[in-house]
Amino acid sequence: MKRRMGDWVSEADGTWGPPGVHAADLEGLRGAAHDRAVMAEARVVLARRLGVPPGEALQHLIWLARDLEMELPEAAAMVVQGGGAGTEGAVVAGRRPPRAEGTAQRGVVSEAEDLLHRLAAEDTDGDDGLIAGLPADPVARGLLEGTLDSAAHLVPVRGPDGEVQDFLYAELNGAARDLFGRGAEELTGLRLLRTDPGAALSGLFEEYVAVLEGGTTLDRDSIMYSTVQGGLSRSSRMSVRCVQVPTGVCATWRYHSGEDRSARRLERVERLALIGFGEWDLVTGQADWTPQMLANYGLGPDEVPPAPHDLPKVVAEDDLPLVEEAVQTMFSRREPVEAEHRVIGKDGAPRHLWVFAEPVLDDAGLPVSINIVSQDITRRRGVERALAETRRQMLKQQARTAQERKVAVTLRRAILPDEEEVGQLPGLRVAIRALAAESTARIGGDWFATRVMPDGRALFAIGDAAGHGLPAAAAMARSRNGLLGLSCTGEPAGRLVGWLNELVGSMDPPATGTALVGHYRPDRHVMEWTCAGHLPPILVRDGHAEPLEVHRDPLLGALPDWEYKTISTELRPGDLIFLYTDGLVERRDADLDERIARLTGILRDSSAGPELALDEVLARMEHDRAADDTTMFALHVE
Repeated sequence: MKRRMGDWVSEADGTWGPPGVHAADLEGLRGAAHDRAVMAEARVVLARRLGVPPGEALQHLIWLARDLEMELPEAAAMVVQGGGAGTEGAVVAGRRPPRAEGTAQRGVVSEAEDLLHRLAAEDTDGDDGLIAGLPADPVARGLLEGTLDSAAHLVPVRGPDGEVQDFLYAELNGAARDLFGRGAEELTGLRLLRTDPGAALSGLFEEYVAVLEGGTTLDRDSIMYSTVQGGLSRSSRMSVRCVQVPTGVCATWRYHSGEDRSARRLERVERLALIGFGEWDLVTGQADWTPQMLANYGLGPDEVPPAPHDLPKVVAEDDLPLVEEAVQTMFSRREPVEAEHRVIGKDGAPRHLWVFAEPVLDDAGLPVSINIVSQDITRRRGVERALAETRRQMLKQQARTAQERKVAVTLRRAILPDEEEVGQLPGLRVAIRALAAESTARIGGDWFATRVMPDGRALFAIGDAAGHGLPAAAAMARSRNGLLGLSCTGEPAGRLVGWLNELVGSMDPPATGTALVGHYRPDRHVMEWTCAGHLPPILVRDGHAEPLEVHRDPLLGALPDWEYKTISTELRPGDLIFLYTDGLVERRDADLDERIARLTGILRDSSAGPELALDEVLARMEHDRAADDTTMFALHVE
């Protein structure tokens, strides 16, 4: 089906695609987008196969590419081609998010808020007078000055019936801090329950009252304490002591939040890194193992850890000699040992543990206890096995790819004639340079063809099958041979390219490509040619060089039933027509139009002969020989 050219061609610059965008630009964008898509897919496949997060999978992909001396997109393509073969060998360790430290439950907040609402209704106008009329209390002063912990002198606030309703902070020592960091400056003169409703919720207030009225001593070594202020709750273990003094009570307290925080951090380190610690007391025969140590050996929290000599009984049978030797070495040589062994879990699955143990010696050099550290490295071993399998699959794929590249090189050499074998065409002197990519992985589908027609015309063509490797070489062979076969019909270039478009579109697998096909009539000095998505030819005449204006039809294989237009260009003796493929002008770090302009300038200043012109272009264009094939075709009109 024919389409209007305005839908596909920019009138401003004659490019295929949106206005201002060349086909080569679009091809480069598609290539970059394809590489990103392949790498993203490879990261997902590798993450699933190794059982690791996608970010870690990308790092493994980079290492694989480095180990196999491959480009990252090529390695990603091999991973994807190898398939997302499940998660065999992958072990994903469970991780639980930690609870926020120092926060109470929402119920505590609600209860404290209700208490604060009730306390807010009480009359506090006499509080300042109560503190001002307080007699000197040397006992309270001595207690505040003599303790290193937080301490406060509390005086009772009594109701009309003499019942203690609250306490006032009469004085606090310099070390005093509550759970919100408030000290003497913020708390002096305020009521206890208003500033610290946790005292009522925990029962401490009633115990302070009992100390005040009964003269007993309150000594609580460790309690879990929660309080609220401004809708924010804080919790900590706390030790508290309260004694009676002549004017009230003195309370001293210490929060264990720092110790608890260290313990929580240690527990989280053990849990996240799957590291456990254990200690055997050889004198008493008792063992003290952390919860993670018990979990590493598949034991429950209430189970008794095995003794050092019983440790081999819980390991996998194949690893018994290794563990027995390590235990014997530790006791006989009295020096640290390390080993890796497996433990068979209750589910029958093996768990890999790395173990480090050392004896603790007394003054006589005899072992009195054993310290042992274990780490569950099952996940790491699973990743290593999956990586080894992935590397093995990639090596096999690399070998297959290398064989395909070898076949592609051989096919290219078999199809394309040597430059010296290209015969002269009627009325033209021909020079050709066909350079395969230096990297065999980048060998593409560049091709050229010439033929003397029975009616005296000269057929010439240049093209580029999309892609690289064996598929591109196969498409190149079919395109070139198909054109040479179709040329026997003697039809115009536009008709030949239309048939070639149908041929390329019906290939299996599907293919696309560019081509420029032309006939030269020596009797009329006319070139009749058609451009199917190819770069424009350059005409060099009388010291001037300009790209020919093209009616750029779509790529071969892009649109079926397209009617390609034949363009007629009059030539003169001495003219030079320069044809080329994208490998000469395309570079990722340069604009395509600028590169074509540079090529045009080189041709403008080059020698008249086609061979010398090709040599000068090769010397001055600085094209990337490793990235793609490069083919140049110079036709000099006699």
